Amino acid sequence: MIEHHKISKRTYYLIFAALLVLMVMTVAARFVNFGATVNVLIALTIAIAKTVLIVLYFMHVRFNSRLVQVFVGAAFLWLIILFVLTMGDYVVRDWPPALEGPLSMLPAFLQL
Repeated sequence: MIEHHKISKRTYYLIFAALLVLMVMTVAARFVNFGATVNVLIALTIAIAKTVLIVLYFMHVRFNSRLVQVFVGAAFLWLIILFVLTMGDYVVRDWPPALEGPLSMLPAFLQL
């Protein structure tokens, strides 16, 4: 039989308070301009912190078996790899995109 770990209400309230603080940080970070790349990194860092709290406590991964924790860790590692690859593409692009290549063939009224 699987033994379930009981999480106290105090812990849930503390996690809730932490999530509220992180939400306020998300809103505050929106109004501070550190540059496009740094702002995205700040937003992603705050979002990852919120996600970790939710996964660990509300999905009860913290108190689950080691195998479940390994699979959750592997999923996060894969997510980080995808974010790094995406950010690598994001950083080297010319924003806003120049109208060259296939878009330049569009009629003038369809171009941005």
